[in-house]
Amino acid sequence: MLPLGSRILVGVIRRRVLIGLGKTYGLFLGVVLTAARRLGASRLPAGPAPTLGVLVASHVALVGIWLGPVGPAVVAAAGIGAAALARSRLRHRPLSGAERRLAERVFGPADWFDDVVLTDLPGRGGRAFVVPGADGRTYVNLGARIDATLEPGGSAYPAPGQLLVHELVHAWQVAHARSAASYLGDAMAVQVRGELGEDVYRLRETGDAHHPWADLDMERQATIVDRWFGGQYSPAGLPCDPDSPYAALTAQVRAGGTADAGGSG
Repeated sequence: MLPLGSRILVGVIRRRVLIGLGKTYGLFLGVVLTAARRLGASRLPAGPAPTLGVLVASHVALVGIWLGPVGPAVVAAAGIGAAALARSRLRHRPLSGAERRLAERVFGPADWFDDVVLTDLPGRGGRAFVVPGADGRTYVNLGARIDATLEPGGSAYPAPGQLLVHELVHAWQVAHARSAASYLGDAMAVQVRGELGEDVYRLRETGDAHHPWADLDMERQATIVDRWFGGQYSPAGLPCDPDSPYAALTAQVRAGGTADAGGSG
């Protein structure tokens, strides 16, 4: 058996390797989506089908290269099939007027709202997630909560609309990231950290209020904004409280700011 110090070192190295692999995978997805957009996907009608088709095809392509001459046909069939399935099964829509007014309370008027598309695609365990699309739009995937965006989002998001605000912070990050690859690289690194047991949503009470915005990873950025919106970090319990210790940080999303955050720590 290795000494305790060696086991700790091996654990740290393993953690860093896994996070690095997650980030690399996210960068790969971003490059694929960017290439699809430049090849003409941006001219397709809004909807998650093209993006899912591209992503499925890119994964099949990793295997298809070993299939010889039939490989391209298999890749194309997989992509077309995934897109057709998504088109028939998934619902999607733009922000409603009420949802846009809620978003403006947090972010101010913003052109990137026009690119946000809500879908009922659920993430792992039914969780919401956000992904940049192959068509240049941003897909906020809410699962069954697509019909309850202005209601409380469970114990983690008790204020009406708070879950939507959290996910719209991620859409803001997409709009302000250097690229789709940059966003997805950080997102996958944070996802791996969560899978390894880190509470990537946890705020260090008011300690995070004194950190530069760009030093906070994307989940902490989103949590700061949604809790400011919900009033959980207001001295008076007020939503969007200008006296909240996080008010100065949340003001940066209204000013444009920069979304790039450390995702691989």
